[in-house]
Amino acid sequence: MSKPSAPPEDPGAPRRRIAEAQAALETRFEAGEDVVELVRARARAVDTVLVDLYRNHPWPELPPGALAPALLAVGGYGRGELHPHSDIDILVLLDGPTAEDAELREAVAAFVARLWDLGPTIGHAVRTVDDCAIEARRDLTVVTNLMEARTLAGSEALRFAMDEAIALDKCWPAPEFFRAKVEEQDRRYRRYDNTEYNLEPNVKSGPGGLRDLQLVRWIAKRHFGTSRLENLIGHGLLTARELLELNAAEQFLWKVRWGLHVLTGRGEDRLLFDHQRELARRFGYTESDGQLAVERFMHDYYVHVFEVRELSELIRQHFEEVILGEGSSGPVEFVDDRFRIRDAHVEVTSPDVFRRDPSTLLEIFVLMANRPDVEGVRAGTIRAIAEHVWLIDDTFRADRRNAALFMELLRSPHRLVSQLTRMRRYGVLGAYLPEFGRIVGQMQHDLFHIYTVDAHTMLLLRNLRRFRFESSRETFPLAYHTVNAVPKPELLYIAGIYHDIAKGRGGDHSELGAQDVTRFAERHGLPEADTELVRWLVADHLLMSSTAQRRDISDPEVIREFAREVRTEERLDYLYALTAADINATNPKLWNSWRAQLLWTLYNETRRFLRRGVEQEVDRETWIDETRAAAVVKLEREGMKREVLDKLFAEADDDYFLKYDHNDIAWQVRTLDHWDAHRDGPLVRIRRSFREEERAPIGATEIFVYCVDRPHLFAATVAVLDALDLSVLDARIHTGSGQVCFNTFMVLDRDGHPLQDEAQFERIETELAAALSDPDRQPEIVRRRVPRELRQFTIPTQVQLTNDGSAPYTELRVVAADRPGLLARIGLIFVEQDIQLTGAKIATLGERIDDVFFITDAQGEPITEAQRIEALRCAIAERIDAETGAAAEANAS
Repeated sequence: MSKPSAPPEDPGAPRRRIAEAQAALETRFEAGEDVVELVRARARAVDTVLVDLYRNHPWPELPPGALAPALLAVGGYGRGELHPHSDIDILVLLDGPTAEDAELREAVAAFVARLWDLGPTIGHAVRTVDDCAIEARRDLTVVTNLMEARTLAGSEALRFAMDEAIALDKCWPAPEFFRAKVEEQDRRYRRYDNTEYNLEPNVKSGPGGLRDLQLVRWIAKRHFGTSRLENLIGHGLLTARELLELNAAEQFLWKVRWGLHVLTGRGEDRLLFDHQRELARRFGYTESDGQLAVERFMHDYYVHVFEVRELSELIRQHFEEVILGEGSSGPVEFVDDRFRIRDAHVEVTSPDVFRRDPSTLLEIFVLMANRPDVEGVRAGTIRAIAEHVWLIDDTFRADRRNAALFMELLRSPHRLVSQLTRMRRYGVLGAYLPEFGRIVGQMQHDLFHIYTVDAHTMLLLRNLRRFRFESSRETFPLAYHTVNAVPKPELLYIAGIYHDIAKGRGGDHSELGAQDVTRFAERHGLPEADTELVRWLVADHLLMSSTAQRRDISDPEVIREFAREVRTEERLDYLYALTAADINATNPKLWNSWRAQLLWTLYNETRRFLRRGVEQEVDRETWIDETRAAAVVKLEREGMKREVLDKLFAEADDDYFLKYDHNDIAWQVRTLDHWDAHRDGPLVRIRRSFREEERAPIGATEIFVYCVDRPHLFAATVAVLDALDLSVLDARIHTGSGQVCFNTFMVLDRDGHPLQDEAQFERIETELAAALSDPDRQPEIVRRRVPRELRQFTIPTQVQLTNDGSAPYTELRVVAADRPGLLARIGLIFVEQDIQLTGAKIATLGERIDDVFFITDAQGEPITEAQRIEALRCAIAERIDAETGAAAEANAS
């Protein structure tokens, strides 16, 4: 090997050359040049720098016949693909006989040190051919990295020797290689919850990402010696149309990844919320048809990753069936002259089945739904379905036979959701229900809705289906009861399909969806009563959750109003089942034991009203008397003297017996009776909440506060609870005679679970009692850094005050960006405005709060003066917006 006369004079020149090349490429990217050319151009730019470094390096003379070290590009760089901050993986390959030469090893070490000067994205390894063979047998990742090696400089013969040594037929037999790569993909999918619809997806590694495309290429290279997707067409694994889809998806994902790297200045592959918005702006997306620019951008993203995932799984299944020959040895069952079943998978008997009889595009799914032994569809038939979806047109949809087939599917006994999911994946569902096709990939840019609308809909249907099974009886007892009680489950599935189908169109999606489902019902020949039921379920699918979470369901007038909307117990069963399935499908963190209990209470109280008759007037005095009497009977049975009860009840007034049921009252009275008779300071007690008669957990930890009323009491209480990292879900505030407070707060920990630790109970009781014992003490509102996810959303504060005439309070609703200490700040405003708080419903929905407060003036009357209502509304909005702005500045700094 000849030596250069001298090393480069400027050690920083190679790094500057790469930076200058990258700057030029970024300018071309901003000008809209094809990202495919840019990715390859960056690889070529790095090639020239590395080759020059190699050639100008002072390599020692080698013995005659020895091979010079080879500089190889491996991995993605070996394919000639480099994004701005992708790892530049290289291998210095040594000839075995000279590998131990001290002078050569010293030269290699010096060369590697020069590579480090190029920046942190350089990844290197130094191996002999034998080393590569050993590592390849041990680690599949090494194999796939080396499979794509190309020589940059040095001995080409060494790379040829390495290729021979790691030949996959020697170290990784075909079945073993395939299964290992599939298992690797499955593990990767599990890291991303097995869904391509993550809120902040990973462009490279997430399901449907660039790694899935590379998996196809690796397997193709192992079996056919080519990693070019177009060559798979000749092997029958890919069609020309599918190749166009994959190329378009790859180009889109490369553009996103390139933009991410440039935007963040690092090898960032996570598409975080703030990056989504900025990339949408840079890529020229604008708001349209009620959709934000970022939502339109992410819709395109999800459509592309959905296509990549589906096509990669189709090719994967083809490999299993055709290349590996797996599952081809079993007997074949001919269902009829159109379908046959081979190894638990259905396939058509000839490629023109769908063209001859388009109705078979639905019938194949009905077949699977009625045959639990059929596990799926063979790859060739999947492709045939996709190629014939265009046959589903207006004439097809108007055909009564097809309508009957779809209804038969909805009434089928086995794997209904699996068939609907397949129909969605193969494009059949979106073709048969065009309104559903419009929501595929439709997302909402928030932290609350963590799935696209179509994925959420499929999850809702899966929940409805699993609620029918015995396994759900313990975890979802009421859902199990209601789903199995409804006479026509298919009506639930129809309502589920249509409940969110109008999202993204602008306007009220519930009302628009109700119009859509009415047309569906008429087209499918549903009776008038069934049509009205599904229309109502879609139009009012949010009614039960909003009533439970925003209204005071201890108020009998609220229950009666809700019961009037529901009308019958059967409709109540349908609505509860749909509501429970919807909440569980929106966000796994949204359903907790507290929300379950709220719905349980609303369901049972409504059923009681329905059985009495919804038109029967609510006699508040009778309600109070019945609650008081039930509490007295319960406590007297436990041996409590009537005079003690009378004394304790004297501190409360009639409204106390509306706010609490007799079990709650009995527990509070027992707690007060056992308390220190001197009553020095406030009483704070915690119980693991359960309904005493049913011994059923009510889903949250109850904190009972008994003390003399004073300014800042609510604000001070919630400030302490916030500082203790507790989430307040519900507050019942009652001030009886003598200005004595009976206040109850329902809390969960930050993970959404009731508290369990007795030591934590004692700490909360001690700290809260201490904070409330000093009437002059101002609440210390917690100040903590706003989480990254919350900082990405700007939500205009909405404050609404309403009076319905029947309630003894004014309802105040506040929608705003979630921030630490927000509840305590609102409590301080109540003090400043001389407002009495009687109760609160606290809901955090992703990045926003949607809280409802039941308030009165200082005399306990609803607030009706327009001037005062406006003053309170402005005070809350201005204070919250000011605090949000200050928090944003603090976080930015």
